[in-house]
Amino acid sequence: MNDQTIEREIEEKTDGSDPLAKAHLLEMVTQAQGGDVGAFQQLFNAYGPRILNYLFRMTGSREMAEDLAQETFILAFRKLSTLRDPRKFQSWIFRIAQNNVYQAFRGSKPQMVSIDEDRSQELSEVQKLATPRSGPEAEVLSDELQSVIQDAIDALPEKYKTVFVLSAIQKLSYKEISTIVGRSLASIKSDIHRARVEVRDRIKSYIGENYELSKLQ
Repeated sequence: MNDQTIEREIEEKTDGSDPLAKAHLLEMVTQAQGGDVGAFQQLFNAYGPRILNYLFRMTGSREMAEDLAQETFILAFRKLSTLRDPRKFQSWIFRIAQNNVYQAFRGSKPQMVSIDEDRSQELSEVQKLATPRSGPEAEVLSDELQSVIQDAIDALPEKYKTVFVLSAIQKLSYKEISTIVGRSLASIKSDIHRARVEVRDRIKSYIGENYELSKLQ
C-alpha cells in the first residue's frame, strides 16, 4: 500500500463545502435566529452528521459523541442570536463542538444554558434532533480499517488531532480551520502536514504493504 492509497482510505467522501447553498443557509439561519425550530431542524439535518462524525473522531466513543452532539446543538440553538454573520454558521458550530470536547476532557461537563419555561417545548424538539440517523463512519470502510484509523488518530497529540480531523476527515479549508481553532494559517498548515505523516506511518505499521483493499471497494 503506497502513501497516496493510505491517505485516500483515511479521508471520507465529503467535498468539504457547506452542506447548504449560501442563499439557503442565510435564510435558514436568519429564520432560526427568530426562533423557528423548523429552520433549525434543517440546519441540524445538514450539519448534524458532520458534527457527530467530528465528535466521534475526537472522542473515539459513539456514546460520548452523541451526548456532545446533543449538547452542541442545544447550545447552538440558544446562542444562535450571537452569530453575526450567518454565512459562518459552519465554522461557528464546529467551534462549539470543539469547545465541548475540550471541556469534556478537562473533566468538566460542557456548559449548558438554563431553559426558560416558554422555550422548554421548543428545546425538547431540538433535543430529539440529536439522535443520529446513521453511524458516524463511512460505510465504504471495513470495521478493521476504521479501528486502525481511529487508533492512529487517537495517538496524535491534541493540537494535531483537532486539525487533522477537520482537514483530512471533514475536509475544511485551512482558512476555516484557522478560524475554528484560533491559530495562524502557517501553524495550521504545519500541524496538518505533521499529523498526516504520523497517521500514515502508524497505519503502515499496523496493516503493512500487503493489506487487501478489494473488500473496501
